Amino acid sequence: MVRVCNRALTDFCHNHLGIQIHHGPQSHALETERVESSSGPARTHPCLADLKPTIVGPRVEHKDEFTCKGGVDAGRLVNLARKGLYSTAKEMGGNVLLEEKSVHPLSLYQRRDQFKVTIHYSATVARSCWPDAQRPVEIEAAKGIKGLMTVIDRHPEF
Repeated sequence: MVRVCNRALTDFCHNHLGIQIHHGPQSHALETERVESSSGPARTHPCLADLKPTIVGPRVEHKDEFTCKGGVDAGRLVNLARKGLYSTAKEMGGNVLLEEKSVHPLSLYQRRDQFKVTIHYSATVARSCWPDAQRPVEIEAAKGIKGLMTVIDRHPEF
């Protein structure tokens, strides 16, 4: 109904008043491709797998939403999300992340050549005498889109 009214108004303005009305792109872009990748089941880094942590805390989750243009370097985005989670763990008194898991779906929006990537990263906070690996588990599993990535927007949620 709204489209019919918009079209009628556009035709009226053009035919009777000589005014051209150009409708901009629709606010909801068409999603044309969706790629989902994951690190698989929750895992601990091999360098920390055989060690007993001194204190084990709660499981925490971090969510980051990125809008990228030109390509998606999923490994870099997963690393940024992990760093956000690690800073939360440090605030909680932890110094390592155990049983890490990431899920990162990405969507390609045809009209603007933009990609929306949402990364869910979760881990168990712990304290150990060994340092943290400072690297996401199974980073090789991160699927991206070739091209030079430009991050246009980032929304971290804790």
